[in-house]
Amino acid sequence: MSPSLVGPGTAEVQNLSPTTTNEFMNPNATKIPRESILALFPTEQVWRNVSTSARESSCFHRKSIIAQVLHLSCLKNCVVPELLHRGSLLVQGAFPFSAMSQDIVENQHAWIAWAVSLDETIANVLKQITWLDLLEEEYVSVDPLWMNFWRLHQEHEQSNSSHPPSACTDTEQTTPPSTTLLELEEIYAALARHNRRRLFLQMKIMQGRGWVARLFEQVPPWIHWEEVVRDILSAGMREQFHHPGLTREQETGFVEEIEEEEEEEEEEGEFEL
Repeated sequence: MSPSLVGPGTAEVQNLSPTTTNEFMNPNATKIPRESILALFPTEQVWRNVSTSARESSCFHRKSIIAQVLHLSCLKNCVVPELLHRGSLLVQGAFPFSAMSQDIVENQHAWIAWAVSLDETIANVLKQITWLDLLEEEYVSVDPLWMNFWRLHQEHEQSNSSHPPSACTDTEQTTPPSTTLLELEEIYAALARHNRRRLFLQMKIMQGRGWVARLFEQVPPWIHWEEVVRDILSAGMREQFHHPGLTREQETGFVEEIEEEEEEEEEEGEFEL
């Protein structure tokens, strides 16, 4: 297991410079030596704990992304027909929709913009899910390599404690490397290949963090137009029956009609006489 398996929302940008002290952070390393391994994982138990925690965190993060994609897809399918209907009513401009406030119109535009952009967001987030899947598979595939490392490392340590190396003079023949050391060298090279794939996948995940953040942005508030229309109609009725100007006009018209009728009756009486 490599140093960490981190979701794109929480991962920190790693220094990928070839001059990095620990070879785990060097994408051009041809092998990951024991010193670099033990600097991150002093014991096998530490490695197991880090490995388990990282995988659980990555799995939870990936599933939460998938759940959000499904949720927003269902939401879009539910609201798009209503958004299209509302847009048609606004274009027609008939009352009471012609009296909609600017806030209501802007809310409609915000929902349309969200629905239009969602497809692009989901398409890029699905790429992120693919990178996460590949990274988790990479960690699983390298488990046997790690198990062999810890086994050989323990054998090497036990061998050194039982037969400590003695200082050799120039005339003494150098002891050929043991089978354990040769196997460890192969593991160091294999870990370097795994490490290059890991760094590549983590880089892809880091590059797509913005799409994941966009996926979890809050959607515009949903406004129930039935209530808005009811309020507009109620306000119109109140204005019609309680506006002072309208009241005076109604009262004046009524009195004038009575006076005109009385004058007409008087004129008719005089004409008969």
